[in-house]
Amino acid sequence: MKYLKLKLFQETACYKKPFAFKVAETYPLPPYSTVIGMLHKVLEAKSGEYFPMNISVQGTYESIFSNYQNLRMFKGKDQVTSMPRNVHQLLNVELIIHVQAGDEIIDKIYENITTGKETFTLGRNEDIVRVDSIKIIQEPKISYGKIVDKYNAYVPEYLDNTISGIQYRLNTTYKIVNDLRKWDKVNVRYIELHTNQGLEEVMQDENGDYVFFFDKQPHLK
Repeated sequence: MKYLKLKLFQETACYKKPFAFKVAETYPLPPYSTVIGMLHKVLEAKSGEYFPMNISVQGTYESIFSNYQNLRMFKGKDQVTSMPRNVHQLLNVELIIHVQAGDEIIDKIYENITTGKETFTLGRNEDIVRVDSIKIIQEPKISYGKIVDKYNAYVPEYLDNTISGIQYRLNTTYKIVNDLRKWDKVNVRYIELHTNQGLEEVMQDENGDYVFFFDKQPHLK
């Protein structure tokens, strides 16, 4: 088992919420499924191929703004219509992603990012990612004492279901059932910068950054 830490930057990003059609609302951080999807693209996964992994998502952004996008919709078999749609976007996004996975998976992610020439995206196809740092780290250790973190974070319910924050039910991975995607989900709280002082036990990496893996007992190889 290995651990990887990524520092990413996006000038703009929209991590669109499901069923947000008339207004494309964004999550404040990329949901787990979005990050897992990007990592599978890095891994050059084939259709239907899944590499088991556990991830933690934290980050900050400078501000949020609105943009307009022309949304094309199909009505019936041949009729196409369009309408302007308000798109919420985050500006100057900085992300800290921790990844826990099997040794070969971590090694391949590291190699494909450091030697690859392809541009990666996170969110929409136009939301390009800049990799500012990537390194294999030691196993995070439990830290005790109330914390004040330097990033906003998704904190899974199993860590603490009493702290204040915005509740989300985020997609993680899916299975195909009757030709449809059936998503596994996890309950989290989005904890904003400097407000997560209620946590008393949390993992911390070798650089002092906190780690909030979404799966308490991952089945990884």
